[in-house]
Amino acid sequence: MILTDFQKLIKEKGYDAFIVTRNNMFLGQDILPEENKLRALTGFSGSAGNLLVLPDRAVLFVDGRYELQAAREVDAAKIEVVVTRESIATWLQNNVFENLKIAYNPWCHSVGETDYWNRILKRFNFVEDKENLLGIRPANKECNIFEHDIRFAGISMDEKISMLTPYIQKNKCDAYFLAACDSVSWLLNLRSNCLPDTPILRAFALISAQGEVSLFANDFTKLREELANYNGKTIGMAYNNTPRAVFSLMKEQNIWIENVANPILNWKAVKNPVELDNVRQAHRRDAVAVCSFLHWLEHNAAGKTELDIVEKLYAFRKQGQNFFSNSFETIAGFAENGAVIHYQPTEGTNLALKHGSLLLLDSGAQYYDGTTDITRTVAVGTPSQEMADDFTTVLKAHISLSSALFPEGTSGQTLDVLSRSLLWRQGKDYNHGTGHGVGFFLNVHEGPQSISSRSSQTPLQPGMIVSIEPGYYRAGHYGIRIENLVEIQTAGTETPMLCFRPLTLVPLDKRLINKYLLTEQETAWVNDYHSRVWTEISPLLNDQDVGNWLKDACTPL
Repeated sequence: MILTDFQKLIKEKGYDAFIVTRNNMFLGQDILPEENKLRALTGFSGSAGNLLVLPDRAVLFVDGRYELQAAREVDAAKIEVVVTRESIATWLQNNVFENLKIAYNPWCHSVGETDYWNRILKRFNFVEDKENLLGIRPANKECNIFEHDIRFAGISMDEKISMLTPYIQKNKCDAYFLAACDSVSWLLNLRSNCLPDTPILRAFALISAQGEVSLFANDFTKLREELANYNGKTIGMAYNNTPRAVFSLMKEQNIWIENVANPILNWKAVKNPVELDNVRQAHRRDAVAVCSFLHWLEHNAAGKTELDIVEKLYAFRKQGQNFFSNSFETIAGFAENGAVIHYQPTEGTNLALKHGSLLLLDSGAQYYDGTTDITRTVAVGTPSQEMADDFTTVLKAHISLSSALFPEGTSGQTLDVLSRSLLWRQGKDYNHGTGHGVGFFLNVHEGPQSISSRSSQTPLQPGMIVSIEPGYYRAGHYGIRIENLVEIQTAGTETPMLCFRPLTLVPLDKRLINKYLLTEQETAWVNDYHSRVWTEISPLLNDQDVGNWLKDACTPL
């Protein structure tokens, strides 16, 4: 359905507006292309956004990560693009003053979000679209579901359920409805190949206080039948990630509903010792693949395109033990494309590499024993002094946070400034977070922890994995980002402190480092990091030429 047809349809249905989100019923998870109604209506391919459709206009809301991307992809004559950190509700409150009847798909918005709308936007009438005007979101794709082996997971399904049942009982519930499918996947040690880059099982789970588990994919009849068994009883759910439609189904069955936080978010964020040992090994193998690729690139860049880069890097990774898939679509942005923060090359945008600019390469892999995510910015040919200086500023920002000691209980929001302030001193900034949590053979972006100037109050704890990825983007010219995944550890200091230890072990491009801008401590950090890369990765290389390349890449500044 095209936008103009949808505008006619909502007018025929008596709606003044319709809110379209990229979500399907599994809120906050990745989706299949055929489920992306936001892209179908707007052409916008970013991974986050909301669209307000009115009969005579449409407004697309994106955050700063997608400012350049939305300008490229969206027809400004038909759709107004608003780049904002505000929610769509805040924008409505401040910009629309007439009384509107606004429809939304109750499977694609959470109880918490819709409650918020009704609470602060009392002049609007929000109604559930029960006709699925845009079509059913979860595609009926056959998937291979498999068990995540205990030698990787470290804790059995039974042990995990035994952690959850006392929590359900403590909250005086007869059962708990688990809508976050990454939490379902973790709890049951199940994975699937339904999504191309994220091995989650796309399913809800209902867990009784005695530990009995019922799974629901997209069989709503089964869900209704199971809920009927809880008539007059109490079910807990997390309002912030349970679809409004599930809440409505429970109300129809006369079920008492309690807003109970999902404890699995924190449990899976802190990796167990088996997971940590596995993920360290996965990162070493990933480093072998990326180093082999970078060696290849140094000798074969001429005439290659961004899509060639994506294909070749995948080929190197695919050779690795325990490889399952990429962990997201590879970002390979050369020259001006690198300034588009979440750029992914297509046939229409595919640039050929030429001497004298930068390649921003953000990629990762899903291994059965861990998830990786790394960004390296690489010079193609001889970089300009300006490129080297900008890169070195980003490197200083990366080192500032990577080398930090911080007290237990510190949040990512508190730490964000340690990185960002290095760019502020030069009047620069970046329109994305400094770091995100990472799952274990699950989502490459995983909460609740993050490092961001936005609200991210979850205390960082030993065993969590986060990224550190400051950047700088010069529109129309190039982009720079340096990303390592790090493990949070205790620092062994007199006063209890935490620190970051890199999991990512791939050298930085020394051609882009202006060592005269580095302090003595920053130079020592780079040299120590490269020494560790050489020590841990060189024994794993079977190709002598790659070994020679790595030795040169890791020599001290």
